[in-house]
Amino acid sequence: MAQSPNGRRLLVKSFKTVMKSYKVRIPKYEHLPIRLRPWFLVSAAVVMLVLGFLGLTNFSRALPINDKALHFLCFGIATGVFYFIFDVDEDARRIWFWRHSALIFTGFVCFFCGGILSEFVQSMLPYKEFQFGDIVANLLGSSVGLFASYHMERYYRKRREIARLYQPLDSDSMSDMEDEDDELAGTQLLPTHHSAATPTSKGGHHKSASARLTNVWDEREELFGIGGDSDEDVSTPDGRATGLPPPSQPAMPNAQPVPKIFVTAS
Repeated sequence: MAQSPNGRRLLVKSFKTVMKSYKVRIPKYEHLPIRLRPWFLVSAAVVMLVLGFLGLTNFSRALPINDKALHFLCFGIATGVFYFIFDVDEDARRIWFWRHSALIFTGFVCFFCGGILSEFVQSMLPYKEFQFGDIVANLLGSSVGLFASYHMERYYRKRREIARLYQPLDSDSMSDMEDEDDELAGTQLLPTHHSAATPTSKGGHHKSASARLTNVWDEREELFGIGGDSDEDVSTPDGRATGLPPPSQPAMPNAQPVPKIFVTAS
């Protein structure tokens, strides 16, 4: 079933809203290139609260699911959501630390603090016991969640860069390019060109100039008048087409034949 244009537009707009990041303003550290996504920040906070409730109470024993599978599932979701919180300015990605900052923060918080350190804290409770299998399940779930979120965010950044580079150069799209998070507003991923205004066949009036966005790489377009087949093409003696009309020979009435001169060696 084909998706309606309105539904697709609403889906793209919702996706842009969720993925939109905001600059972090910290006193004395205003030049940090870190950006945060509020939707994922709130979602990660909710997931962490749920994990804390399950880890510090016996409620998890009442659930109809295996304990190790629950650890794997919860930490996979928590790590995937936590990784999407962080975004970095494009200019700062040249530096190794900022380019991998999301991986570093996620590894410390989700793998070390959540997957390993939390199990030792739970073992200090009287109704909890330490199990090495819980740590293994936590780390496996976090690894799967990090793998999935890393590749999804990498694909998103590539689409964002491509859409930013190949935006149509008209007045309407230039305003969209000013917002760095409006890169997914259009699906045009190739350069475009505009058609010039053409005069009408009658009278001195001209049609209003209307921008026609087309794909310049479309093989059906003949840019600069090159590429079309012509009946006037002529060939050189070696078989190559010159693309020029044959030279015209004007008729000369009563023209005398031109004498031919032959030079021979003595």
